[in-house]
Amino acid sequence: MASEQHLGTDLAFGDFVIDRADERVLGPNGPVRLGNKAYRVLLALVGQDGRLLTKDALFSTVWDGTIVSESALTSAVKELRRALGDDPRQPRYIESVYGRGYRFIAPVRPADGKARTANAARAPAAPAVEAMPERAETAPPLVLVAPFNDAAVRERHPHCAPELREEVLSGLARFREIQLVAEEGGGEPVRGQRGYRLSATLLPEGEGVKVMARANRLSDGVVVWSETLSLADTGTAGGVERIVRRIVGSALPAVDEDLFAGLSRATGAFYDRYLLAKRRSLTARSFADAKEAAEALERLIEERPDFGLAYPPLVRLYNTDFGYTGLGSSGRRERARGLALARAGLAADRGNVHAYTVLGYCHLYHGEHDLARTALEQALALNPYNPLRLNEVAAGMVYLGDFARARSLLDMSLHLQPFPDDSFHEDMGRLRLLEGDCDGAEAALASVARGSIFADLYLALCELSLGRGGGRARFVSWRERVEQAWHAPGAPDAPAIADWIRRHHPFRGESGRRLFDAVDSALATDSPAPGSAEPAS
Repeated sequence: MASEQHLGTDLAFGDFVIDRADERVLGPNGPVRLGNKAYRVLLALVGQDGRLLTKDALFSTVWDGTIVSESALTSAVKELRRALGDDPRQPRYIESVYGRGYRFIAPVRPADGKARTANAARAPAAPAVEAMPERAETAPPLVLVAPFNDAAVRERHPHCAPELREEVLSGLARFREIQLVAEEGGGEPVRGQRGYRLSATLLPEGEGVKVMARANRLSDGVVVWSETLSLADTGTAGGVERIVRRIVGSALPAVDEDLFAGLSRATGAFYDRYLLAKRRSLTARSFADAKEAAEALERLIEERPDFGLAYPPLVRLYNTDFGYTGLGSSGRRERARGLALARAGLAADRGNVHAYTVLGYCHLYHGEHDLARTALEQALALNPYNPLRLNEVAAGMVYLGDFARARSLLDMSLHLQPFPDDSFHEDMGRLRLLEGDCDGAEAALASVARGSIFADLYLALCELSLGRGGGRARFVSWRERVEQAWHAPGAPDAPAIADWIRRHHPFRGESGRRLFDAVDSALATDSPAPGSAEPAS
């Protein structure tokens, strides 16, 4: 057990050793990567001799009484559990005491020199940034988070910059698509690396602080994203969390776009091939292109079954008629393959939030609604900073009939990306249509720049319901589009189209009734397009 007499010694628990002098944890495979706050939480917990440590006590000791959001603590505990391989449902080390705090339940003992030396020698520490170039072509890009510059506000707000940076690091650590490095100050600018530096400058703004954040390429210093955010009251935890959400949610999409723009299409590097296949799966304009993207992703998975990032875009193709390029092509075989891949992808990387959302949709398509909700809730808990995943969870909640939850999640997404994309407008339009607000749905859907097959359907249904003059023509045009993209020869008749729409809208119970009734009404009064096998009405 840890006690006052051992405060100056190294401590051991399970297969781990806490090296106090070097401020690090040594595990069975060598040094364990831990952020400063997670390390301090661990020290505070092991010093309690198995007694409860309240949340207030942790905030007082680890955060020195600074007011931050509770998510800062939960994020530090999650990081600590991941590093130790601790399952919160069957904990070996950290036990949650609901609503109160945490307890360290493993026996803690003074570490002998033999254990410390053995663990330290198992594997080298994480390589320095300068040693990473040879991995750059096969690994995700680096994102270096520089110390935040608070020279202008430090006297009045001495803890604001370091605490804000810690929470940004915690948020970024949830993304599997990057290698995250907490950069220390004082070094020369890094050049020639495949990656980006995220930095921020804090400036006074009245009694509060404004944060000027930006992301630069490491290779040439080009700014790929920049935003100024206001933190009017540095004592408000909600304000800090809003800033963190915006930085994390806005910077990484910009990094992703810039990274893809610089890729060579002739690359042979594994990670680059994955990026190209993923992008092709999202942008394919023909059934043939989408199937080639699926084959490329299948090859990547065959080559490296443990590479979890490759599974979700492939599952999406199998579930969605190959990105809606071959309408009607997602039959039982494709969706069964999708479910098997989703499970394998989650097993390969349980830290990948996208693995949970695609598994949730697979369960929806198979009518397994309770399993779907569980997977979607797990995705939300794992990474609430990713606007794409938030939109997916929100849409899943719509299918589960939980419209209020869907709206709150879309509001969260809007805080992450103040200029919402087409998928956001489509999701909001569908939700308002289902709620019976056709005027609101029409306004949201009219904001879609490039209408998907379903965004155009929803807009046509809104216009028909509101008696707009162009509603009928829009629906006829939409039906022609379906016929042109149908995967099989011959145009589908009205019952086939209605069945296809239902298969891609896996509502629980009667929550989709308004949409299906509107579809049935539109199909019943629609004259078949030229060449259709459906008899004229």
